[in-house]
Amino acid sequence: MPKNPNRDIIDHLSRALEDPEYQLPEREAARLTRLKSIYAHWMDHPLLSEAMVRDWIINLYKIGRAQAYNDIAVVKVVFGSVPRADKEFQRFRANKLLEMAAAAAIAGNDRKAKALAKVADSITKANKLDESEGEDYPFDEIVPKDESFSVDPSVIGIEKVPNIEESARKLLEKYTREIDGDD
Repeated sequence: MPKNPNRDIIDHLSRALEDPEYQLPEREAARLTRLKSIYAHWMDHPLLSEAMVRDWIINLYKIGRAQAYNDIAVVKVVFGSVPRADKEFQRFRANKLLEMAAAAAIAGNDRKAKALAKVADSITKANKLDESEGEDYPFDEIVPKDESFSVDPSVIGIEKVPNIEESARKLLEKYTREIDGDD
């Protein structure tokens, strides 16, 4: 099985992020700095596509396209996916606004409560927070297909050849002798 070239760098970076005393090799330390910069840039501009981030990396660091995509893949593994993080942040903002709306309503400021609730609703709709992120597949309802095996070729529409095992044995013997040179 081929070794994943990113596995070593991911292990080094994860360890360096968890353990401040861990000393990265010089090459990985430079790459960690670059990856942190990429992640920070992506967090500052969460609506950028991967292609736009790739172009930014290529222009800033003067590296190749493949390396830029490799860096993006490592950033996603080590730091997390930026678009998903943005959605979580928007969910957090909407929840905070709803908490503020509830506090305003309790305080008797209905006008402020309604305004905050509308803003939270707008954030929810604009970021599609009210939509399911994926269909929950009912794995418990999956019924395995009943497989039955047969050595009868008529099951798939082929006529049965009489004494096929004997013919196969004779052919095997014949060609084994030819290979061994026992003609």
